[in-house]
Amino acid sequence: MVFARTKILIQDWCFEERPIELTLNYTGPNPQLALKHYVDTLKLVFKVRDSEIQEKIFNWDRTGKEEKFDVEFEVRKDMDKNSYLFIQGGLNGSIVPSEKFGKEGRVRIWILGAVRSEYPQDTFWQRSMVYEFFRVLYHKLIYMSLWEKYMAECREMMRYFVEEMRAYLGLLQRGMM
Repeated sequence: MVFARTKILIQDWCFEERPIELTLNYTGPNPQLALKHYVDTLKLVFKVRDSEIQEKIFNWDRTGKEEKFDVEFEVRKDMDKNSYLFIQGGLNGSIVPSEKFGKEGRVRIWILGAVRSEYPQDTFWQRSMVYEFFRVLYHKLIYMSLWEKYMAECREMMRYFVEEMRAYLGLLQRGMM
């Protein structure tokens, strides 16, 4: 990720031109357990450390009989000097006490991702038309094959993430967790 005061940001969503959330809905025992597995799966699938996962929202309302929660994360995984994967996702749902399972309820799990490239524009040279001409030429002729590779990796990682979460929710449904 480029740290600059001003920069050019180029972004493509991993699925389609508009952001498409990959979503899982679950109703059954212990949906709150999906939160820890969500973070563990982010680390496993995207090969990131805890420091690369930012918790953007954490709301857990325990007032009343029904607990409600809403948690959102953001991941930035560096791919090279200029590019990184930008992943957003989260969980929201509700839980009620249950005699049979301890707790049961519902959870909605979602994730969306993009590939981003940032080019700094801090110096006079970086803002010049000559530099911009060569930057565009480089990006279109040389960098696009690498960009397509990053896009394919992003799509594959997101699919793998959804499969892992779906498998975990299946285990929860059968009471194996």
